[in-house]
Amino acid sequence: MTVGIKSIAAAAGVSPATVSRVLAGKSVRPAYRERVEKAMRGLDYRPNLAARRLRAPEAGAVGIIVPDLANPFFTAFVRTVEELAWREGLRVIICDSNEDQVREATYRRFLREERVAGLILAPVSPETQLDLGATPAVIFDRAIGNEPHDSVMLDNHGAATSLTGALKQKGARTVLGLFGDGGVAADARARGFADGSAAHGLDTRLASIPYEHKARRRAVEAALAEHEEVDAIVAVNSDILLEAALLLRGRLGRALACFDDTRWLKLLDVEVLVVAQPVEEMAHAALAMLVERMTDEAGEPRRLVFKAQISKPM
Repeated sequence: MTVGIKSIAAAAGVSPATVSRVLAGKSVRPAYRERVEKAMRGLDYRPNLAARRLRAPEAGAVGIIVPDLANPFFTAFVRTVEELAWREGLRVIICDSNEDQVREATYRRFLREERVAGLILAPVSPETQLDLGATPAVIFDRAIGNEPHDSVMLDNHGAATSLTGALKQKGARTVLGLFGDGGVAADARARGFADGSAAHGLDTRLASIPYEHKARRRAVEAALAEHEEVDAIVAVNSDILLEAALLLRGRLGRALACFDDTRWLKLLDVEVLVVAQPVEEMAHAALAMLVERMTDEAGEPRRLVFKAQISKPM
């Protein structure tokens, strides 16, 4: 059965106009937006991109640049975008910037030269200058400066704050935070961790973990050795938590938590809390917004901010 705006409105207890504003990324009271997004998840709503098909026959490819294809979040995001685009007759050119600004700029230039109809980008730096000309773009996961583009984000600060509250409820008292050494999303998560810990009375230690694999492993190992007294560990993503879990094999003995769910987490013999991002909904929203711009729909830049859920690994 097709789920439409009226069905969502009825489930959320709001007007169809409110649902339309949420889907369009327009200003809506936070409580209403949360009710609409909850109803969309409950009804398994999927945007009808077929109703927004491109009018230009030559506009058959879109580009997507992510900073780390090995990261489970970006893998799932790209896979969802590609699958949906395929169904709608679009082809996707996938590029991995490897958290390198020069490589990202090279890929942006390449995609512009390939005359892609649009771009979805998770930028390496908040200072990124897109220089895309008339090519429409949607920014996801990480905000950039004052660039006038649509964006799809997670409320990283709020999610990290909620995670500290969940750890407090589980009995944690002393928590080690393993966070990235830069990036808008990582910084927001670190701030949320600090603010939430202060609000819940948690004693915290914070370690900055670099992106490069060997340096990352050394940094995690040093942090664990320095802070053996902690009874909980929070990681900015599941890759960094994996490093910690491998180093602590056979002697975990503490609560673990991280952003992004992945299947290997269920193999751990301790309880794990995850910040589960609504990756499919975010991917659908990003592509839908891009398609609207590709059909020459004018309007002010829209910003969609999604809420995460704190749960056990699925």
